[in-house]
Amino acid sequence: MSGGMTKVVVGLVMIAVAFIIFPIVLSGASIVLGNSNIATYTGLETVVKIAPLLVFLGFLFGGGFLTFQGFRGEGGGKAGRGLH
Repeated sequence: MSGGMTKVVVGLVMIAVAFIIFPIVLSGASIVLGNSNIATYTGLETVVKIAPLLVFLGFLFGGGFLTFQGFRGEGGGKAGRGLH
């Protein structure tokens, strides 16, 4: 498998993992938010509320960008030669 095709496959796997791991991270966040002592930690509630979205968007963006790089590398012409 060429380098570009490997990037495409890994990128698509990352996108799939983003959708698989999101409910797991969300349930973990709800468990932490359900703790009655959460108010004693400054800023923890806010961080826990946005963490699942950040993880999801990170995987989604990373997978999409890697897939894009793989397609760009596989194509011929100016797009396949990189930025010049």
